[in-house]
Amino acid sequence: MKKHLLLWLLCLLPFALSAQEADTTAQVELQEQAQPYRYVNASSLTLRALPSAYALALAKIDGASRVTVLTERPDGWSKVQIEEHLGYVKSEYLVEQQQDVTAESVDWSLVEAAGGADYTNVSAVEVRAALPQAAAARPAARRTTPRASAGPKVYICNNGRTEVYHSSESCSATNRCTYATKVNGTGEARGLGLQ
Repeated sequence: MKKHLLLWLLCLLPFALSAQEADTTAQVELQEQAQPYRYVNASSLTLRALPSAYALALAKIDGASRVTVLTERPDGWSKVQIEEHLGYVKSEYLVEQQQDVTAESVDWSLVEAAGGADYTNVSAVEVRAALPQAAAARPAARRTTPRASAGPKVYICNNGRTEVYHSSESCSATNRCTYATKVNGTGEARGLGLQ
């Protein structure tokens, strides 16, 4: 009896496996439907490592390219995937339908030839951190020799926008200063309202 039951179960095993594969395929299709596609509505869009305009740029996505939206954030960024690239783009540059793309620089003949609604074109960029313009335009660091003054001294680190005051030349913050350093006497410092 046990042998017949075992033989019968072995005969049913292929049917059970094919049913399980069908369930897995259906789950994958549902996940793909749950993750909406969007299209880039710009001549190109920068894919970034974090949801910030100053974050590391990972890739450039061409206009009218289809991306998979994984999450839409309330701060105006979307986590997307395109080919093997995963990162963040500004949500305002994504539209639901490819025909809604209004960017004038899109080459529609290329888009149609390369897959139409399935079109994706992404290129990796040189990996370097984006900097705010003010930081990129900062003048080269230079040190000046302190000028002599009588009495106790005040050391001033001046980067052109702000001044930081130190009472000692051996102060660790003074040593880290990469800008021009001035030395004033305490009388001059009082006159400037620093003490």
